[in-house]
Amino acid sequence: MDVDLACPICSAPSMTTGEIVGRSPGVKFKESGGGLLGDLTGVPVTTGVFNHSARALRCDACGTIVVPSPQRR
Repeated sequence: MDVDLACPICSAPSMTTGEIVGRSPGVKFKESGGGLLGDLTGVPVTTGVFNHSARALRCDACGTIVVPSPQRR
């Protein structure tokens, strides 16, 4: 399903809804230069125990992926 949200990189008029997925210990965000402990101290992006997932939007034109904050579900 497409969402009427312009891509922040190429300004394409819509993005496709989906999920990013992974396995334990999950995916976290860490700032550039955050050191080696980012996987322990980073901000969790995915939810789940064994299989992790997060809502995401993908631009079909340039491939940019946007992950909305989990608090905004």
